Amino acid sequence: MKIKAVKLRISTAQGEYGFKFEFSRNLTVIRGSNSSGKSTFYNTLLYGLGMEELIGGKGEKVLPYAVKDYFVQGEHSVTVDSSEVLVELENSSGRSVTLRRSIRDSVRQVKLVEIFEGAHLTEDIELSTPQPTYLFDAGSAQKQEGYFQFLERFMGYQLPQVPTTNGGMAKLYLQTIFAALAVEQKRGWTDYIANIPFFGIRDPRIRVTEFLLGLGVFERQAKRAELDAASMSIDADWRKTYDTFRQAATANNILIEGLSPTPVSTLDPTTVLLLKSDGRTKISLQEQVSKLRGEHARLGEKAEAYGKATGAEALQELETTSAELQRLSVLHERATTNLTLQKAALDEIRLLLAAANEDIERNKTAQKLRNLGAQMELEVATDHCPTCHQEVDDTLLLGIVTGPQMDLETNIAYLDSQRKMLQSQINGAVEEIRQSEIAVTNIGARLAATHDYRNSLRGDVSTGVAESRAIVRRQIQIELELSNLQALEVQAEALVAKFKEIADRLAANQVARRALPKDTYSSTDVARISLFEKNFRANASSFGYESADIANIRISLDTLTPILSELELREIRMKVQTSLTADSSASDFVRLIWSYLLALYQTSTTRGYEGHHPGLLLMDEPGQHSMRPASQRSLLQLLIAQKGLQAIVAASFDENESVFMEATTGLDFKLIQWEGKVIQPMVS
Repeated sequence: MKIKAVKLRISTAQGEYGFKFEFSRNLTVIRGSNSSGKSTFYNTLLYGLGMEELIGGKGEKVLPYAVKDYFVQGEHSVTVDSSEVLVELENSSGRSVTLRRSIRDSVRQVKLVEIFEGAHLTEDIELSTPQPTYLFDAGSAQKQEGYFQFLERFMGYQLPQVPTTNGGMAKLYLQTIFAALAVEQKRGWTDYIANIPFFGIRDPRIRVTEFLLGLGVFERQAKRAELDAASMSIDADWRKTYDTFRQAATANNILIEGLSPTPVSTLDPTTVLLLKSDGRTKISLQEQVSKLRGEHARLGEKAEAYGKATGAEALQELETTSAELQRLSVLHERATTNLTLQKAALDEIRLLLAAANEDIERNKTAQKLRNLGAQMELEVATDHCPTCHQEVDDTLLLGIVTGPQMDLETNIAYLDSQRKMLQSQINGAVEEIRQSEIAVTNIGARLAATHDYRNSLRGDVSTGVAESRAIVRRQIQIELELSNLQALEVQAEALVAKFKEIADRLAANQVARRALPKDTYSSTDVARISLFEKNFRANASSFGYESADIANIRISLDTLTPILSELELREIRMKVQTSLTADSSASDFVRLIWSYLLALYQTSTTRGYEGHHPGLLLMDEPGQHSMRPASQRSLLQLLIAQKGLQAIVAASFDENESVFMEATTGLDFKLIQWEGKVIQPMVS
């Protein structure tokens, strides 16, 4: 992408003021003194691009008062009635658009950016009907009407999703990319990629570097995120299906065995069992159905012979039923008592787990404080008295407890194993309680049915009817239970088939996850980083970096920033890595930033290593900390030498003509400078 021109238009009672500049497709140098409005020009350009967050805020408040309130013209103060900035852009396919954004306006808001087709500033094409877009509000980077979405498409980007600090995923917003393309004067030269706006992105500087270099990490991250999302869906589907299955089984007082409540990748449907429990023994669902059918048949036989039955036989049936009722009452009482004890035991284990967790946290805190003390070389942290320097036992129980005592690390490990054991016991106790609850419910249902049957028998005996109401009542109960169990059987078959399908999905997910590279960067990525490192070293050498031996500089695979390694043997033994930020002089560190930003472009445009650099670099006062003119000249020479790179450099050259001449003589670039202030009357 190329910035072709910028225009600031200020309307006042005295006429129109502002500035208009066109830029070279290669190097443009903006020369102005520190009080001439050079930063006003630079910040207005960023504002027109919608990138003022790089300066430190949103909206017109980041701009100087001269473009929105008033400015001094000669000896007079001129009030600003309205103001706007226009920026003309061209993308890689040759399409030109003109952006218009108000700074001070009674109608148009600063969040509005109007897009006009055509080169209005450089070719005087009339402004047509604009495409309105908006900034900063929700959706400005995703929706069709959002400005950042427009600019992303215009630049030919499809920005990836990246991890956030809260564990989710978010877009690598365009403003983060521009932090590596536009360096402002105040804070821009404090880091390799400084002033990245906060969007909750984890390690944003690394993500920006990865994107510009075209590393394949985003595809792998996207695949991993896709697998993570699929894994969450699998877990949700399994748990939802399990809850449905358990509720249906519990409603019929049936236990489920052979099925995990959490997803598994292998499942044999024949191992999933539905069981009926009476508190002592368990039988399968099929056996329960057969048992009920047998009881129903026997009751039918009794019903046929009921009219011929003697009173003694009826009394015998009543006595047998009463005995069964008493037996079920005892079973119900035992099952209820057992359930109460299990719940009490679970509460005790949970209290023990809470105590173990608290002990672990206390020990970890003590260990952390001790380690910090050791790092600060406090003698008490190394078990020595700070006064007499004798050894001190790390315990308050010396002389009370005999035998060996655990240190903090061993104690933490012991408590952690105890915590895992208690958690395992809790999981087992919860499952036992669930089964006991089903058994209590099952016995209670049988107890109620037997109680009803006995009452009906008593009525039969007392009235002497020819047809037993007790038998009919019990048959109806059996028929209803059989109907429910048969429906459960059909439902269970469908649900188990669904569990098998979910298990297969999990197995496929695990296979795909194992196929992902274990290392952060592939061999192709490492080759790109190696080229980036070579370009960085070459640039640092060209710029006269002197604070360290350039041959020992490398790009860290952990941070993608330059580090200085010690000799290999020392690195292996001591693992010493020195940050070049700390070990460089102020001017030398700025040279490293130049080298870094330029190497991003050089690597991204190397054949076979193509990345996503848009070919644009804006620098405000790169000659920081009284940089030598020779170094500034080397920077300009390298910027000119980069085919396809548009560089816009705003600099004062120490407000010294000889410095400017030494840095620029003989170089091919476009110079923009002005007399006095940058804001001047506009010529029609």
